[in-house]
Amino acid sequence: MPAPDLHHTAKKFATMLAFHCVRNSYLEDLHAGMFPSSKTGDYTDVKVVSPYGEIAWNRLGRISDEEMKRLSEDIVNRLYTFLFHLLTSGEPDQGIPLPQHWSPPHIDASITAMWPEGRGASSNTNNA
Repeated sequence: MPAPDLHHTAKKFATMLAFHCVRNSYLEDLHAGMFPSSKTGDYTDVKVVSPYGEIAWNRLGRISDEEMKRLSEDIVNRLYTFLFHLLTSGEPDQGIPLPQHWSPPHIDASITAMWPEGRGASSNTNNA
């Protein structure tokens, strides 16, 4: 019996998790709305006017502590639900739609370093 292609499986599940548990979370609400344009391209010409003065766009925090807390909780709950059903029932019966326009995932060195065998690993796994 051939060994499973772990990179293919990991890429598929990473995309499923990102799309269904992160992208389609409260993050969508934060992403909705108007975004400023910049003539300079680096947003140094964009300012936010507040009752306490102007704030340069480059220095502006775009997610409040409350929004970050809600986003983190929503993502954790969605990941937990997805993983619980995956681990108890296997892959969903129906085909799960995946984004077609995303770049393929690659191995992230900071995550790899969490495992002893990944510390000091070469970067040749980035395109596996």
